[in-house]
Amino acid sequence: MGLGGSTNRAVGVEIAEGGLSRRRRHGTNDLTDFVFSWSLHNILNENLYHDKVETIPDQFQSVQDYLGSYVYPLLEETRASLCSSLENISLLPFTEVIECVECTGSGNSYAVKGGQWNNESNTRGKETYKTLPGDILILTDAKPATVPDLERFGRRWAFALVRMIGEDDEEDEATSSTYFEVETLSNLEVNNSRKPMYAIFLINIVTNRRIWNALHMSLNLDILKG
Repeated sequence: MGLGGSTNRAVGVEIAEGGLSRRRRHGTNDLTDFVFSWSLHNILNENLYHDKVETIPDQFQSVQDYLGSYVYPLLEETRASLCSSLENISLLPFTEVIECVECTGSGNSYAVKGGQWNNESNTRGKETYKTLPGDILILTDAKPATVPDLERFGRRWAFALVRMIGEDDEEDEATSSTYFEVETLSNLEVNNSRKPMYAIFLINIVTNRRIWNALHMSLNLDILKG
């Protein structure tokens, strides 16, 4: 079902001060949950997994050891990609959110209507940026020029994962997606205050999620527990 009919009223969105991205959802082990759990300090910390990422040996005692050796390198690769984007946040594609409506029966999911995407820089080449499932966006109440802008007193932001885009946008490859559905870590407080909100594209994690899920289907691990 397309998203175009879902956003039928304009609303403001209240985002928790200082960001929502702090805790993993209990009982889940998806790569997105780790991304949502990282603070800005975590993402910018090049030593976050320094003591976890080791040289992958030539021989392994078991298949589990072999697969497990790729878990932390994948987390580090994802962190580094996010870090690189955040350090260039003023140049990333962004749009002002026009409408945002909570999706019925789907916790922490929101149907979003954005304006025209502004492409000051396009990480996908020379073509116009187009929203895709698996995109990690940052939702914020003002367009930041630097990461410290996100940390200013009273600034509100949250990470969001694009789950799907509108059917019309899927068919039109020449334009940026303006209707899409996102998932956040915690509930956004949807209200009628008409406070501004922007969506900024950071990275796409589809490939990394597929690798992560393949590793954990075989390993059945709950790494970093506790």
